Amino acid sequence: MKKLFLSTITIFILIACSSAPTKKDEIKTVKVNAAIGEIEGLIEEDVYLFKGIPFAQPPVGELRWKAPRKLAPVSETIKAFSHKSKCTQPKENEFILDRGVTEGGEDCLYLNIFVPKGNVDISKNNYPIMFWIHGGSNIWGTGNSYDFSKLAESQKVVVITINYRLGPMGWFSSSHLRNTSEGDDRSSNFGHLDIIAALEWVQENGNSFGGDPTNVTIFGESAGGHNVLVLLATKKARGLFHKAISQSGYVSSFSEQFASEESELSSAKVFQDDIRFLTEDQQIADYLRDMPIKEVFQRYKQADESHLYSISPISIRDDIVIPKEGIYKALEDVDPSVVVVAGTNKDELNLWYLRSKYFYQTALNLGRNLKRSEENLKSWIKYRSNIWRFTGAEEPLRRMSKSNQNLYSFRFDWDEEASTILGDYPLFLGAAHGLEIPFISGDYSLVPAYARPLVFPNESKEGREYLSNLMMQYWANIAKYGDPNTFVQDHRWNKFRIQNQNYLRLDSPEYIQMVNDPVDADEMLKTLESDSTLELKERCLIGWIAEMNFVEEMRGDPPFDFCSEYTSIDLLKLRRLTEGRD
Repeated sequence: MKKLFLSTITIFILIACSSAPTKKDEIKTVKVNAAIGEIEGLIEEDVYLFKGIPFAQPPVGELRWKAPRKLAPVSETIKAFSHKSKCTQPKENEFILDRGVTEGGEDCLYLNIFVPKGNVDISKNNYPIMFWIHGGSNIWGTGNSYDFSKLAESQKVVVITINYRLGPMGWFSSSHLRNTSEGDDRSSNFGHLDIIAALEWVQENGNSFGGDPTNVTIFGESAGGHNVLVLLATKKARGLFHKAISQSGYVSSFSEQFASEESELSSAKVFQDDIRFLTEDQQIADYLRDMPIKEVFQRYKQADESHLYSISPISIRDDIVIPKEGIYKALEDVDPSVVVVAGTNKDELNLWYLRSKYFYQTALNLGRNLKRSEENLKSWIKYRSNIWRFTGAEEPLRRMSKSNQNLYSFRFDWDEEASTILGDYPLFLGAAHGLEIPFISGDYSLVPAYARPLVFPNESKEGREYLSNLMMQYWANIAKYGDPNTFVQDHRWNKFRIQNQNYLRLDSPEYIQMVNDPVDADEMLKTLESDSTLELKERCLIGWIAEMNFVEEMRGDPPFDFCSEYTSIDLLKLRRLTEGRD
């Protein structure tokens, strides 16, 4: 979920977005002439940096819940000196996302560009373009939070980060809107369409920033990794990128009927009191588009609070962006020329478990005392992370292998945190969700200064920097050459094959190696059923989560006979508790 993630109680704190320079600051600027018009950016120490460039018309008023509209060229110079608004999203309230309190705004379709210093005339460069898609469950986050200066400068690539519509503004399925719309406006996947619009902008304007539009690599983490997989699956993005890297992504999608009518957070249920006396489709569409954004989110907050564990219907099989047959099936026909990387982290769920009262007694902000046995926690981490690996890397790659042989897989295993009186952080944090991002960006300030000695202790510096440099080279090699091994002296990264489903373990230097240990869904459930390190109720919950995640629409039942003694309410309460939602 991103920049080490917006939330978790101690270590994962939102980074303050960069602000515009004050009048007292002396700034040096650089200008480019792009198809959209003249754009002026900042000359930083290592890169040229352009912040807050619009890539589509603001999706406000009549354009709310419509496909993004192309911007006409502008006559005035665009001053790209400061980040623009993040897209409307729930505000973090004491480390819990509050759907009823919003931050950001609807006018948010902006991107940022990091350009390595080369020719004085930037447009004469011809660097590969790496296009970053941020995470955050497609509900929160912003491209403004990431500093890719080191990746851009050290590897000589242009890096672009974007904002895209989120939550109910980015994914909204309503028959009333469809009945009053045409073309792409009938889609339910406005966030995905925003990303595609940004890629189209790159095709038209990327060369003005010294980038090569014929060599674009999309990469993203968590929901950003999921969006990478969606872009691979949709024909609407064909030709807009040439390589793809999914970090801790996942596959899930929902039918239009579920998203419109059946889900606890469907448009019909969320707004049923608002539209009960309206009869015409156009009336209802106009009413919803006129509703103040805070009221929209308040409705979702009320609906969410009336259920134990509601799921936002994001990524909808509208047959415009996502085919009716779903993402998995569409991945079987992926463009065979695209080089694809997909991987996960060894301890994904630790990001959530760290804030859980089920596992920890917490006396200090950074202190952790384990309430349950170490073996119990390790089992939770192992099973939930393997479930994530199945849906985020191995099954998508198996599907893609039917048409594409340019596939690679990784698992990020680095867990060299400090173990002190504050807690056993190699166990408690380990290779958690999002921890690979500083290694790829080279930006360790993603972790706040007070926690850095715990997460990145001095003893780990040599091995950590080796791994970071190696990962940046691998990622850039994919972008430059389509082969991660180019000019890499050690640690060859072999391709993923259906006959040899291996992955590269990314860890401290002595542990980096190819591993062939794919997740077998049936075998995992068989082992889980009799795992004595877990209580029966725990096995039922983990098995239920597995059954829901092993299929695309996240529906299923607990798989074991003894689960009949637990109601879905019992299991959902346990899930909330273990994931730190209570």
